[in-house]
Amino acid sequence: MTFLTRLLAAAAVLAAATTMTLPTASAAGASPDLAAGAGYLAAPANLIDGHYYELFPGFADWGLTMDGAFALAATGGQDAALTSIVNFLDQVGSDGSGNTINSWTGIGTPYVSGGSLGKEALLAEVTGRDPHRFGGQDVLAALAASTCTGPSTAPDTSCAAAGNYAYTPSVFSQSLGIVAQLRAGASAAAPIGYLESLQEASGAWPSLIPSTGNADVDSTAMAAMTLALLPDATAQAAVTAGLTWIAGQQAAGGGFPGTNPDSVNSTGLAVQALSLDQADYGSQIGKALAFLASQQNADGGFNIEPATPGSDIRATAQAVGGATGISFGTLFHQLSALPTMTPSAPSSSSAAPSPTPTRTTPAAPSSATRAASSPIENASVGAAELADTGPHQNALLLAGLLLVAGILLTVTGRRRPIRGRYR
Repeated sequence: MTFLTRLLAAAAVLAAATTMTLPTASAAGASPDLAAGAGYLAAPANLIDGHYYELFPGFADWGLTMDGAFALAATGGQDAALTSIVNFLDQVGSDGSGNTINSWTGIGTPYVSGGSLGKEALLAEVTGRDPHRFGGQDVLAALAASTCTGPSTAPDTSCAAAGNYAYTPSVFSQSLGIVAQLRAGASAAAPIGYLESLQEASGAWPSLIPSTGNADVDSTAMAAMTLALLPDATAQAAVTAGLTWIAGQQAAGGGFPGTNPDSVNSTGLAVQALSLDQADYGSQIGKALAFLASQQNADGGFNIEPATPGSDIRATAQAVGGATGISFGTLFHQLSALPTMTPSAPSSSSAAPSPTPTRTTPAAPSSATRAASSPIENASVGAAELADTGPHQNALLLAGLLLVAGILLTVTGRRRPIRGRYR
């Protein structure tokens, strides 16, 4: 059975979890208008040439582009924009500087980033494309090959420990890689073991790898969504502890802290994670949705935080995707095949990695108490490197950083830090 056939079969099982109704009201009050939010993400003023979002003028922000695509997949209704994004990545389209998705992941180079490969592979899986043949590459095989066998020796900083994906300095990105492998039915025993080892006694996960003890809502939410895909008691206990910790971070106004006290990005991720156990956290989800609604602007976009008014693409992508309550582990939105041009043949074997598995991966979370459906039931239709971000930099600073950005994007293929986080 081909990968695509298996994924489509799994999609049928997950239909109830991935077919959603956009929320318009919650127990705590208003909910965000997700259709308007998706419209903001698809607007020509934001989606450059209909394909990507920018890091700097002329330079695509590849991680943010996939964040937007995940959000559009979660809400539906903007398939033309979503298809344009996915086709652009799959056909190895280039931005104004000549860089491509492969420049960003570093695939085929000594500096390949496993976490970035995981995000790319997950987008292919979410939209019904084959991650063994995406962007002209076997992305899943490259992801598996990037798994570290041990810590690297200074000055090499590629590997923090065995099981860490190479050049993956955040729990968020480590989790994305695991989700991509699990959804493909591949073993991810070493990366899973490493992720589990990073959980703190409080139930939280840190943001950065190696851990600096900086417990973080975003990373804890992503790790919980990842381990919820596993059936064993150890993983399920870790998820329960993680959700308990996240719930304890909610502010009186319904928001959750990120790098700001009330972060729209972190609140979106908290909703996604807490929706794994809607029965226990329905009230808190409702309050969080009401907070998100209070941060939505007339153009459909969302503020970064109450103290930073003005619609922001990254905050909007996280708010829109998160508010659906659909986990990255189960998100699926089938797109049509490429219309004409197809990517070149993969540079490595298209066969799925076949290490000896130590865990069986279910098609969906096995715990009866975890639900990956929308947090709002029976609501009428209204109107996916995810991170907190600060105010936009001014034009002079952007211009001064163009050369540096080009070098970083082209030569190293590394991620940019976003207020201490990497996506």
